[in-house]
Amino acid sequence: MLSTQYIFLIAALLCFLTFLVLYGVRANRIAGIDEILMATLLGTLGNLLYAFGRELPPLLAYEAANGVYAAASASLFIGYRRLFKQRPYRRVMLVAVLLFTLAAAFFHYVLDSFLGRSALVSLFQAGIAAGIAMALLQARTHWDKPYYTKLFILFVCGVVAVGHLGRVLWQIVAPVSPTSLLQPSTASILFLSAATVALPAIAFGGLLLAHRRIVSMAEEAANRDFLTGAWSRRAFFNMGKHELVRAARTGRPLAIMLVDFDNFKPINDQYGHDAGDRVLVSFTHRAEAALRAIDCLARMGGDEFAVLMPETDLAGATAAAYRLKKSVETGKSGDGLVGVTLSIGVSVLQQGDSLKTLLKRADIALYEAKAKGRTQVVCHPVASAG
Repeated sequence: MLSTQYIFLIAALLCFLTFLVLYGVRANRIAGIDEILMATLLGTLGNLLYAFGRELPPLLAYEAANGVYAAASASLFIGYRRLFKQRPYRRVMLVAVLLFTLAAAFFHYVLDSFLGRSALVSLFQAGIAAGIAMALLQARTHWDKPYYTKLFILFVCGVVAVGHLGRVLWQIVAPVSPTSLLQPSTASILFLSAATVALPAIAFGGLLLAHRRIVSMAEEAANRDFLTGAWSRRAFFNMGKHELVRAARTGRPLAIMLVDFDNFKPINDQYGHDAGDRVLVSFTHRAEAALRAIDCLARMGGDEFAVLMPETDLAGATAAAYRLKKSVETGKSGDGLVGVTLSIGVSVLQQGDSLKTLLKRADIALYEAKAKGRTQVVCHPVASAG
């Protein structure tokens, strides 16, 4: 069986390896990662101090080791709170670590009691584990799939809390109470093996959460137009296919409008591309305010936008097109939309339509709007002048 010293050295190695992996994630600026990174670094140092406790001066072997490891756990708690955008309680944790270290010194210099120090450490670590689990549960309404990462963290926190409380109970009722953290008894080694792996395991859970956050950010970046913040062409086609399936299943209407600026090129030519960019951004903000929350506004390229409108028939889509047109063309001088006019083509889903044919009809309607002198709304197959 491994000695207690080897267990602490293995735990220190696990903490350091987790630190190295987390350091690579740090560049993505995910909230909470810096604190979890610090926790693994402090955990590495704390485990090393525990491992060489017999060779070190008492101040390092007891107060420093306990204080550093408590600080590592507190930093882990703060990191998790920040990961879920919750109040981090930094000052509370700082005071808790200071009081913990003073209490550990009390059970060393005033009342020399290994049981007192051990119970203090176990209760502190159990409280941290419970706090991390609570932070996770408080954020459960914002959980996204897959759920296994959250369940893994909750499981580890539960094992840590129950294990530390069980350790205190065992030390109280044991026929021969242990006198040292490095005492090579079977029970002590089992408890230490579980406890020392806890910090790198929970930190690894934070790494998994951060990785999922990075993937979500990458997906969001891929699905959003970098300039305007509207949905991208790719996202529009993905949503369109989904809405077509839903409309076919439910029999509910679905409409699309294609929007094109009538005089965008002169803006770029006369005022420069920066002015054109500001117009596109202003249009997006104005359009999102005029449309419903369920409507999908996407930039298809250049100054052409598309709007996917679920649960919308021809009359509703036409009304939405005129509302959008009026909202943009009555813009104030401050938003750069003065003088901007729109041509809009509208089409509605018909039996047997694919997304391609639905878009094709909207494009034909848009072409007709341009041919009629622009600043028009044209519906396909029923056309109406603007």
